[in-house]
Amino acid sequence: MFRLTYKDNYQVERTLEFADYEELMLSLSGCVTLPDTLLISSLTLNDKVIYQGLVGDLYRFLSQTNFSD
Repeated sequence: MFRLTYKDNYQVERTLEFADYEELMLSLSGCVTLPDTLLISSLTLNDKVIYQGLVGDLYRFLSQTNFSD
């Protein structure tokens, strides 16, 4: 399971959960809900942090990383 954590414009911590890689990628390639300049506190996979940075760089990171066991 992927868990995306960030602080919104009101500095409220938000967490989005995705069952698998395909669901996460679909959410990023669909309607844009998070601005590219938003800082992601953490993206975790099975409770291990795999990414911290801008939303705008997340799609490229995910598409270039192999998540198979």
